Amino acid sequence: MAFEEITAKELRIGLYLKLEGSWFSHPFPTNTFKVRFPKELETLRGLKRVKILYDPEKSDPEGAEGEGDGGDGLSESEEGAPGDLDAAAAEQEELVQHKFELQQDYRNYQEQLRKVEAEYKDVLREGKVMLQDLSSGSPRGLITAKKMIGSLNDILVDNDSSRALMNLMGSNDSGDEFLLHSLNVCTLSILIARDLGLKRHEIEKLAMGAMLHDIGELKYSGEMLLKKTTSTSAETKAILKKHPRYGKDTLASYPAFPHECLDIVLQHHERLNGTGYPSGLKEGGITQYAKIVMVADAYDEMCNHPDPLRSLTPSEALSLLYTKERASLWNDAVVTLIRQLGVYPPGSLVALTNGAMGLVTSVNMEARLRPIVMVYSPDIPKEEAMILDLAREEDIGIKEAIRPRDLAQEVREYLNPRRIISYYPSNPESSNAQAAMETQLASS
Repeated sequence: MAFEEITAKELRIGLYLKLEGSWFSHPFPTNTFKVRFPKELETLRGLKRVKILYDPEKSDPEGAEGEGDGGDGLSESEEGAPGDLDAAAAEQEELVQHKFELQQDYRNYQEQLRKVEAEYKDVLREGKVMLQDLSSGSPRGLITAKKMIGSLNDILVDNDSSRALMNLMGSNDSGDEFLLHSLNVCTLSILIARDLGLKRHEIEKLAMGAMLHDIGELKYSGEMLLKKTTSTSAETKAILKKHPRYGKDTLASYPAFPHECLDIVLQHHERLNGTGYPSGLKEGGITQYAKIVMVADAYDEMCNHPDPLRSLTPSEALSLLYTKERASLWNDAVVTLIRQLGVYPPGSLVALTNGAMGLVTSVNMEARLRPIVMVYSPDIPKEEAMILDLAREEDIGIKEAIRPRDLAQEVREYLNPRRIISYYPSNPESSNAQAAMETQLASS
């Protein structure tokens, strides 16, 4: 049933309301909600710049709010003394001011996103030259790789730039998958290494190995690489599993290439329990650098799988790393990655417990299950979009992560803060794993 207009006198507890007007014209976190408290009724009756509507189907039957309150939820004693009214007005003003601050933070974030996108495109252009040089055996490719790492380090120094880069990492341009994967793994490895306390010169070596971890795949033809997504034959898998050795041999031909980086290239598909390749090494035989890169590589492969039908959302991928790969991957690096990205990384699309859809724009480092979210509302222009700080909202949380293709086009366009966005298929199988991770993190 459609919403119907209602007068202030008809308001009561239990009504499901919709406020038509600017999001900044009232102190409520959203424009649609069910009235639950007498204090909310008092606030609603004092609103001047909104039209109030209600949904009969979603509202509680009249009288269900309790007896003895005259039907309006306010007793004479609850109306408040003048001092109480002044305090309530100040509280409402503070809540509205917080909305303005969230909105300004989001505008700053969009500007930062545009700036970082331009810088990231420069890195991508350099990456294409780097791959051409390395394919032809030119050592100039290593110089370019070092320059690219410096650019990524500069972006990641600033928290706002780092957050913006996490959004751009969700892109998956056709034809640049190899390079994007290399940059993603390099970026994530830097984030993990910094949080673990590695020194700058150590991070630079780690980043070089991470950037070039799959360089051995350049030995394969495009047809062979395509078989990564289509072939299940043991022969094809055996051939593709040789790329770590190919990569080490390629880079070992450059005398100045650090041996620590060679170990990363050779070991990034090994696993702590001995189930990896090419040598089946166990934890003691794998370097710390390689342990970091293998976590970053596994995460990005899950999010941007060669077979799009097997791609996961970022939160699903983190969940599986946390719950299903504890024996095979270095747990310290996995937990550090979650701490850096949050359970719902920036750019994640989410369904909220109140039925709304939103885009995670920032992680609350003190409450990783409750990030800051831009909410879709067809009645509010995108430039005035509703922004919720879930750490401050007791009654609203995240129900689940969702994929862009599961949303209507108008919702996707409203919530998309960038031009590039990945379209993942539905894959609900990892929801239990995600719930397990959230429960453990919330209690830790």
